[in-house]
Amino acid sequence: MSARLHSVEEATNQAYEIFLEMAPDNLSEDDIELFNEHREEAGFIEDSEPDESWAAFVEYEIEPEAFVQVLVGLEVDEQDLLFAKILISRDIDAPFCHVVWLRGQQ
Repeated sequence: MSARLHSVEEATNQAYEIFLEMAPDNLSEDDIELFNEHREEAGFIEDSEPDESWAAFVEYEIEPEAFVQVLVGLEVDEQDLLFAKILISRDIDAPFCHVVWLRGQQ
């Protein structure tokens, strides 16, 4: 029986919701202010196939069709400021999410 999968868009939206929920506990107040001030005009959420770096964070093989990698950041002065890199499962019956925070901690 094959896994029931969320669409990439659904998984990406879930990852962004998780980012918003967890950001106050994982980013500095300055980073939260910066993100909130500029997210409407300069914010981005980019999804892609998971890269090899996840092997250092999760202990099992990541099947590209079952996971989405999501980057959350701002494009400011033609430079990307990344706040988080998220690995999220598309499998409806096996939810999983891991966030790597890329900006300064509180």
